[in-house]
Amino acid sequence: MSACLNDRFSMSSDKNTVEIVSEDLAHKTHPITSVLSAQSNIFADEDQDITLGFIREYEKNGLSSLANVDLNAITKKVDKQMMLIMFLCYTCQFIDKVALNYANIMGLKKDLGLVGNQFSDLATYFFVGFLIFEPIQGFFIQKISPTRVLAVNVMLWGVLCMCSSAATNFAGMITVRVLLGCSEAAIAPCLVLITASWYTRGQAAFRTGIWYCGLGAGQIIGGLISFIFQQISTSAPFKGWKIMFLVIGFGNLLVGLAAYFYLPVNPVECKFLTQDEKYALVIKLSETKIGVQSKKFVKSQVWEALNDITLYLFFIIACTISFSSNTITTFSSVDILSFGFTSKQAALLNMPSGVVSIASTLLSTFFIMKGFHRGLSIMVLCIPAVCGGALLSFLPKSNQAGLLVGIYMINTIVAPLAIIYAWVGNCVAGHTKKICFNVAVMFGFGLANILGPQSYRADDYPDYIPAKVSMLATQAATIVIAALINLVYFLRNKRRSKEPKRAMDEDVAAAYLNKTDFENRSFRYLY
Repeated sequence: MSACLNDRFSMSSDKNTVEIVSEDLAHKTHPITSVLSAQSNIFADEDQDITLGFIREYEKNGLSSLANVDLNAITKKVDKQMMLIMFLCYTCQFIDKVALNYANIMGLKKDLGLVGNQFSDLATYFFVGFLIFEPIQGFFIQKISPTRVLAVNVMLWGVLCMCSSAATNFAGMITVRVLLGCSEAAIAPCLVLITASWYTRGQAAFRTGIWYCGLGAGQIIGGLISFIFQQISTSAPFKGWKIMFLVIGFGNLLVGLAAYFYLPVNPVECKFLTQDEKYALVIKLSETKIGVQSKKFVKSQVWEALNDITLYLFFIIACTISFSSNTITTFSSVDILSFGFTSKQAALLNMPSGVVSIASTLLSTFFIMKGFHRGLSIMVLCIPAVCGGALLSFLPKSNQAGLLVGIYMINTIVAPLAIIYAWVGNCVAGHTKKICFNVAVMFGFGLANILGPQSYRADDYPDYIPAKVSMLATQAATIVIAALINLVYFLRNKRRSKEPKRAMDEDVAAAYLNKTDFENRSFRYLY
């Protein structure tokens, strides 16, 4: 396989133009299928990656000239087609989450007659639906395709978000929140898998960071929307927060439709690349040893995932990160209100949190793309978050400026989840195993989001000191878990480097045969 690929292209990680390096290519010899066909059942195996059939058909029909195929140009085409829609999907999802935060300071609690911890329960039960539906959504993703599941769920939660405006009591609103959780369970896993299917491991972290910036954009846009709709009189027959939910839901519906018609199912079925460009892209992606898509559910990969210690480490770190990040995004407006600001001021003062989220996400994923360690990036991002948690926990209420700085600093804890998404996408091979890891991460995310809002108890009003101390503790725990993941991957790579080297054709074939990172001993982990 290696000889075959090297006869075709020179595509090292630091060289992005596909170059003809062999005269044999002009005569259309050494097709990939001639190497893979050494295994007689290779194309009958339904475990294989979808790209394998495309490669066979392409080479069967004869090769076109690839001398001028530029991988940089292909990547730009993919970015143009994919990134904006993916960013908007994540933005819409997060605006819906912060909408509840802003609706609270716009009178939702009073209008629905919420008492005690019922507002916290609205935030919590969203993630009950999220957890229940996470494995079900994972099954749909495997059997259909991430892009189609993504688009349908974005449209569904747009409709459900509009239904929020019809709620008149706690029972009605909590029903909508649970259903919203069911539909939003698919979003992050879909986006992670789409990113891993279109970008190399070196490119994926920064692209994940780009669409993940939708979270920060959601904070900014949500604050602006809240401020605008707070101008509506509280005595108006149709409340401002109800109009806000209608507008947000309609926007989500439009984005879902755009995702359905604009996002291609996979690289080999897309319309915006030529056949030559598709071929060059899937060969380049084979270097990741991860593959693009397989619809076969492989039970052995489930058991392998359950026996992989990093599954549990990623679950735990998703918990510790999300406990703080969701708590601060759900209750930051409430916190700012408790500092002595008005509801309109709270909406505007919360917007810089989004700027911090975007800046920390883009900077960290950019440096990872340039070779900075993933685990170390998470640790660095936790430092200002820990400091911010300390400011919120221990500064006197009279120090408004210091408390606001604490709120903003904590928002750096939002960025590590983007790194976790990309880390899982790049360090887990085997399609079923990858989905298991994504489900585990989202389970951790969902569990933390159930526990986080419950730390804001009515009895602790207005300072909520236990909640703030809990954020501080989980941020410190994140540093420890990130170091452990780094250590595990370092030791695995060290062991594998001592093993006898396999033939390169077997290494590349693993990308097309849905092999896991355990099965493919040439696979190297990023950390």
